[in-house]
Amino acid sequence: MTAEMLDALRQTPEMPDNLLACVEKAKADGQGFLVPMSQDEAMAMEEMCQWYIRRDPTTGRMETKAALFDAIVQAVYQAQDR
Repeated sequence: MTAEMLDALRQTPEMPDNLLACVEKAKADGQGFLVPMSQDEAMAMEEMCQWYIRRDPTTGRMETKAALFDAIVQAVYQAQDR
């Protein structure tokens, strides 16, 4: 994940304590961060982030916050495929 993703997660009021604890344990890895979490925590993170992924009904585009949370979900998916 990126620093911007981690900041967005920290600022999310609905962030459960167990997921916030995972975010706080993030370790730098190259140009990003690795966030240690269990399979259950990863699933909960994906579900929580999907609450924020909405497209504008007229343009079909995501606003900046929605795109950021979509990127978080994609990062979790990619990490699970490793």
